[in-house]
Amino acid sequence: MDSGASYCFISAHFASCLDVTPDCMSYIFDVSTLTGASMYTDSIYRSCEMSMVGIPLYADLIVLPICDFDVILGMDWLSAHRARMDCYNKTMDFCLPDGTTFHVITRSLTT
Repeated sequence: MDSGASYCFISAHFASCLDVTPDCMSYIFDVSTLTGASMYTDSIYRSCEMSMVGIPLYADLIVLPICDFDVILGMDWLSAHRARMDCYNKTMDFCLPDGTTFHVITRSLTT
C-alpha cells in the first residue's frame, strides 16, 4: 500500500503469472517515478479480486515494468476502501462503504 501512489499497479512479471488477459486502455499511460524517470503502459487488469482478512476486495491494476513490488495499492484504492493509516503503529483500519470494518497490522521491510 502506497499513499504516495495515485493509482494501483501490478508488475509485468507478476501479471504474467495470472491466467487473465489485460485490457488495453484507449491511451498511453505515463507514470512518473520518484527518480524523475517515466514508465509507459496501455495495459490494465480490471476488477482484480484480492482478499484481506478473508474479505474480497477489488482493484484495477495498471501494468508497469517494476521490479521491487508485485502490486502497489494506491490512493484511489485506499480512499475507495476508506483506509486509515497509523504509520507509527504500522496498522491500517478499513471501513468499507457497506459498513464492514477490519484492522490490518502491516510489516515493515528490512534490508
